[in-house]
Amino acid sequence: MSSQIDFASQGPTVSICLLSCIPFLLNPTFSHAATIPSGTTQTIDASTPLDSWQLQTNASLIGTDAKTLDITSSAGGIIDLSNSTVTSASAAQGIALTNASATLKGSTVTSAGGIGILATRNVSSAGGSMVNVHEGSVVRGLTGGIAGNRFSEINVQNSTVQGSGASSFGIRLLEGSLSASASTITGGLNGLTVGTDTQASAVIPTSVVLDGTHVEGRSGSAIVVGINAPNFPTVANIDVRNGSTLTGGNDTLLEVRPGASAIFIVDNSVLKGNVDVASGSTANITLQNNAALTGNLQNVTSATLNNRASMTGNVSGATSVVIDNASTLTGDLQSVVSTTINNRSVMTGNISGAANSVTALRLDNSATLTGKVENVANFAISNQALWQMTETQGLNNLTLSNGGRVKLGENQQYFQLNVANLSGSGTFEMGTDFTRGVSDLLNVTDSAAGNHQLMVSSTGLDPVNDSSIKVVQSVAGTAEYGLVGSKVDVGAFTYKLVKEGNDWFLQPNKDVVSTPTRSVMAIFGTTPTVTYGEMTSLNNRMGDLRVNGGQTGGWVRSYGNRFSITNNAYGNGYSQNQYGLAMGVDTPIQIAGERVLLGFFAGYSKSDLDLSRGSSGEIDSTSIGAYGTWMGDSGYYLDTVAKLNHFRNDAKVTVSDGTRTKGNYKNFGVSASVEFGKHIEIRNGYYAEVFTQWQAASVQGKDFTFDNGLRADADTTRSMLGKAGVTLGRGVTLSDGSVLQPHIRAALVHEFINTNEVRVNDNKFNNDLSGSQFEVGAGASWTLSDRWQIHAELDTSKGGSVNKDFGMNMGVHYTF
Repeated sequence: MSSQIDFASQGPTVSICLLSCIPFLLNPTFSHAATIPSGTTQTIDASTPLDSWQLQTNASLIGTDAKTLDITSSAGGIIDLSNSTVTSASAAQGIALTNASATLKGSTVTSAGGIGILATRNVSSAGGSMVNVHEGSVVRGLTGGIAGNRFSEINVQNSTVQGSGASSFGIRLLEGSLSASASTITGGLNGLTVGTDTQASAVIPTSVVLDGTHVEGRSGSAIVVGINAPNFPTVANIDVRNGSTLTGGNDTLLEVRPGASAIFIVDNSVLKGNVDVASGSTANITLQNNAALTGNLQNVTSATLNNRASMTGNVSGATSVVIDNASTLTGDLQSVVSTTINNRSVMTGNISGAANSVTALRLDNSATLTGKVENVANFAISNQALWQMTETQGLNNLTLSNGGRVKLGENQQYFQLNVANLSGSGTFEMGTDFTRGVSDLLNVTDSAAGNHQLMVSSTGLDPVNDSSIKVVQSVAGTAEYGLVGSKVDVGAFTYKLVKEGNDWFLQPNKDVVSTPTRSVMAIFGTTPTVTYGEMTSLNNRMGDLRVNGGQTGGWVRSYGNRFSITNNAYGNGYSQNQYGLAMGVDTPIQIAGERVLLGFFAGYSKSDLDLSRGSSGEIDSTSIGAYGTWMGDSGYYLDTVAKLNHFRNDAKVTVSDGTRTKGNYKNFGVSASVEFGKHIEIRNGYYAEVFTQWQAASVQGKDFTFDNGLRADADTTRSMLGKAGVTLGRGVTLSDGSVLQPHIRAALVHEFINTNEVRVNDNKFNNDLSGSQFEVGAGASWTLSDRWQIHAELDTSKGGSVNKDFGMNMGVHYTF
């Protein structure tokens, strides 16, 4: 037997040259193989004797359930095996192809001493060989699983390719192509290796597509690009898709060796491991469409994270890094020339520019960077993007535009940002401790231009003194600064921004109360309005009783009111929307010969307060009470109501720095109403009622604390309303016998109480809701039968501190 030629034992250049040699050099058993003549077809199966096979030009071998030794094919040969086994016990390849094709379906190819399938070409030919491995097939070789040279096309689907030796590869490509889906490729050393066919004069890129496939190098790298000497450059385009995984025993998923170039795209896959690129080589890395990588990118040319991709690790030596479309990077960028973080993407880590380069960093479109920036020549932040500093540092050129933001410190970390040249228009978010008089500081040293806003952190605590606090230190320039919202909420009052020389300071302003103070005043002052809004339906109920006569019955009424409060204590004022439901029963009785109607009721209401600037309040009220009406024979009447309320109060306040603080408390209130008047029958069903009404409310004082530390305390809130007016109406009997009674009402109302003390951080304020109003209303009651009656009314009032934009109520009464 002739001596064996072992491709695995030769150097890379020699091995690659020999791959192009004629078939009999590839297989020492060539002379002993069964030969299939040119242009003929041989069919084998389980009954065919075990043998080696040699296909001459354009011959075909079709096997089903067959077992063979090694197979070698010349140009144009076709090997098609189903559920078959090929075993080479020597150093020969399992299947050796020269410009031929092999298709495996559910079959196994094993080479005990060589390569499982070797796909080569004649140097003078136009194409290469094709290998199709499908349907759970297995290809295994001591040197490697599958090897293909220039123009070779390898397709692996739902199958396994394995190099079984310690230094083996799973698949080796020399300017060929690989498409693998739902498969496993494993090598003892490296999983997939890519090189160059040294017999060619021009390099052809190798194409690799891994779809739902696992590639593993047990002791080396998952993928190696550049297995030749550097003077034979290698180019590879590699796509890793749809849940594919790469594993390297040396924690390297991609290794790009000297003289090689790789485009590496990871799409919708999760990878762990590093990318290691030799000096002078190039690698463009893209993670996209929810792809994730845990590992470092060393000396890559470019790195792109796109469309919700994520990475945990460092990138070093890159010319360009782009993080786009809601992608995230947790790690450092080291010696990077150009960095762009865009479209809601987030990076947490430090960025250092490359030495001896004009480096640039851009944050855009709501992107966020949290970390240190150094050795960056030009830093641009625009369109609501945010840079969160993590330590004091300096910059050369900083340009802000369209809402670009810089947040200096947080969590009581006070940093200084030194900027040589500042321009544009943006926002600096600053932390300030008003109790100690310390703050973040913006320091502009060479040139200052643009219009910038300062957002200074708010606090619920009062300052210990009235000293000013420096927040901007600057050289002379054209830069202007202002406060977001024109003020800073600090305890009960505010701070304003003032300029002294070229510097800017925060200065106490006792003329303007803080947003939480306004909210406290509003929620303490609203409870009488809640109480009176609930009483309206009761007063209307008693009016119906006087007009229609009292009979034992039950009733239900729903109502809604909108109030506007314009008192200066609340800044721009606030609005209150109230809606509720009340129900009760009443019955007539005789007391000392007089006709009196007594009733009991219970109700619930909810009031929503719009305190402006993103602040709100909510008051839930439950109530019980009793009422009575005396109806004299001469038309005089007396209505009385007594009510007990339980309030659940909740305030949510947006303070000047945009953060939210909240507080809540519970308390009780009592109220009463007395109305005296006379019912006057005119004629033809017309009537008039002149009346005076007095309403009083007292709501329990309470103290509570917002979660930002602001303390609020109020004395008992009191109210006394006096009202005088007239009601005109008429009863009309309809054709069906029902009675419709429309009416209109006009009255003057005055609030007499002008002192209700409220304390915010021990600062005293007065809740003054006094003033006069003019009230009008219109409604109707409709008596459908002896038992059923319905009612509806609409009213409004204007003037003073409290206006009722509108009120409406409707209800139904049933006589037992």
